[in-house]
Amino acid sequence: AICYPLHYFTKVKPKRVQVCVCLCWMFAALIYSLLLKKNLQHPGRYKSCIGECVIDIDHIVNLFDLIVTFIFPITVIVILHMRIFGVVVYQARAMRSHIVVVTTKVSVKKSEM
Repeated sequence: AICYPLHYFTKVKPKRVQVCVCLCWMFAALIYSLLLKKNLQHPGRYKSCIGECVIDIDHIVNLFDLIVTFIFPITVIVILHMRIFGVVVYQARAMRSHIVVVTTKVSVKKSEM
């Protein structure tokens, strides 16, 4: 949307967004069912009293969960935001240089820039 605003509506359609959201939810359900496989095979194995919810997860599974559900998404978000910031800075510089050419006749306020 930032890099190619005129192509946004041709590439992003409601059906494509629905498919992406469904794939994200299915991936999350698959990952957590694999992470909680032991608890799903033997429900109530770790309960010591009624109403208690205990989940036993190995250290390797914890590390995998940390990477897949936190570090990877944060990295993707930061990279995408850096790309957007770069495009915005480029567009702002282009507009500023265009305004400098136009301002020889008209004065522009700093807030308008």
